[in-house]
Amino acid sequence: MKYPYLSHLASLTFIITAAIAVSCTDHTEPDPQTGCRLVDGTARLYPCEFEILKVEFCNKLNINDIFGTVMPGHPDVTLPISLAWSSFHPSPGFVDATFKVKIHIKRVSNPAFDVFDQYIMPQIIRVLPVGPDAFDISSFPPVFPPLPVRLDMAIGDTSIVIADASYHAREQVLPPLNKAVYSEISGNVLFLIYNMTTANALANTPNNYPTILDVAESHITLNPTLVE
Repeated sequence: MKYPYLSHLASLTFIITAAIAVSCTDHTEPDPQTGCRLVDGTARLYPCEFEILKVEFCNKLNINDIFGTVMPGHPDVTLPISLAWSSFHPSPGFVDATFKVKIHIKRVSNPAFDVFDQYIMPQIIRVLPVGPDAFDISSFPPVFPPLPVRLDMAIGDTSIVIADASYHAREQVLPPLNKAVYSEISGNVLFLIYNMTTANALANTPNNYPTILDVAESHITLNPTLVE
């Protein structure tokens, strides 16, 4: 049993402990000049509402002590187990570690449909390395949708969402230095934002968008390496 925790981890909701909205907007008309591209490079039917600017990894529960940052196009991040806010060994030779993260989100367009609190940010759990079909539309809608989060800032304003990123790995202590080496990593490899009304319209007939990246309002990928 390589990944004894996967069924449990996939059932966890994406716990949002804080979402700071700088200001709000009651407009519901999309901005036609603001667009975004699908995975295949074509224009999306509706403008993307948000841009995830970066994901910052925090030292334990100190959200002002940042030790690693992921930005669009730069997914690699080294995660010391010692800086996780929670870590334990669910079985001999395996470790689970959870890191506190700050997700910086900027609104770039008004919603295509009326929405109040129907934005969700589900955990996307995959085994590394991530394959080319890891984010196909079969993963939508989320099996265990998290609680909605309000992202009602005005265009150009940003919010910070505090969340968790959890990982599971095989742990081997190797001589001669007796340092732990981590392999068979699985866990959070993607953060994204769904406007559920928009996402359903894009995922279903007649649009049938093929990936969860295409129906999301924004996404950012992570390629973690675990160290002691």
